[in-house]
Amino acid sequence: MKALIERRAKLMAELDAMETELETRTAEQKDVEEMQAKIAEVKEIDAQIEQQKETKNLKNTKEMKVEETDMETRAMLVEGKEVEIRTGMTKTNVKGEQVHNGALVTEPAKELGLKDYARIEKFNGNSIVPVQKQKMGKLVKAGELTEISKKDILIDQIDLRPEKYALLTVVSEELMNDASYDVEGLIREEGNQAIDETVESMIATTLNTAEGVEEVSQKASGVIALEDVTNLYFGLNAKYRKNAIFVVNDEHLRGLAGLVDTTGQPILVRDLVNGMSFKLMGRPVVVCEDITDMMFVDMEKAVVCGIGTNAQVKRSDDAFFTTGGVAFRTTVALDCKPAIVKAIAKLKFAG
Repeated sequence: MKALIERRAKLMAELDAMETELETRTAEQKDVEEMQAKIAEVKEIDAQIEQQKETKNLKNTKEMKVEETDMETRAMLVEGKEVEIRTGMTKTNVKGEQVHNGALVTEPAKELGLKDYARIEKFNGNSIVPVQKQKMGKLVKAGELTEISKKDILIDQIDLRPEKYALLTVVSEELMNDASYDVEGLIREEGNQAIDETVESMIATTLNTAEGVEEVSQKASGVIALEDVTNLYFGLNAKYRKNAIFVVNDEHLRGLAGLVDTTGQPILVRDLVNGMSFKLMGRPVVVCEDITDMMFVDMEKAVVCGIGTNAQVKRSDDAFFTTGGVAFRTTVALDCKPAIVKAIAKLKFAG
């Protein structure tokens, strides 16, 4: 807004100077056009300034509403009531690290990857999810007197059964009574992060244990070669490649970092859109420490993950009364199943 105000002031000064000059001579057509152009620009700047003011007012109103909601949530937790987290999962989370001058210092949010690509279904109870395992295919030429070719569409079902996952967090009464800390807010954020990490681990386990996947043998033991990456890419059926991602652990990533293509260029490149992420052969790379084999996977087709429609955070002041602690219980229903296993290609390491 400061730049707009400065630009407006400059234009008005130029208009004043022109008016002063025209007092001593007759205005020409180009003078009139120039003044009209400057006046139009001033009006446009005025409109932009008003729009920014309105946006700022709306933002302030939103922040006030969020603060009121947080105060209501805190009051409910103090009274021992259940608080529902409707968002279920978050992409970014906050973790408390240390305190300076009474302020809670947070570390950068951790970005989890597998759940962002997998098929996520929200459920309250048992849920039957249809999965198309075979497409209709291409049309064929229909002869006038021949029977038109038939091809069935195979639809399978995935039975998601919610299992309750829980985490108990105990906080000292001294910390709860310290006004410098928003303990309830921190625990809610930590609860969301714990849910995310649990889902990430379940998806990794599902990928690791899936049977009937496409397997590609490593060229030589101990070292990932360019040929291995190429074979893994083409080991996945073409219809799954366009949406597939590479899934690796830290060791795999370290091996890929030193590989170059036939022109001498690194095959692992930074994804400029997603900051510190990588791309390999034009496809995203997701790092997960729970993964055992390097994979190339169409996550949306390969895995179905069921997540309860809401998590619950409940406070108890009695459970750890003798030790002077306050307990917070986080619960959520989860399940994860393989869907189309042919959408998974694994690089099986030799030795």
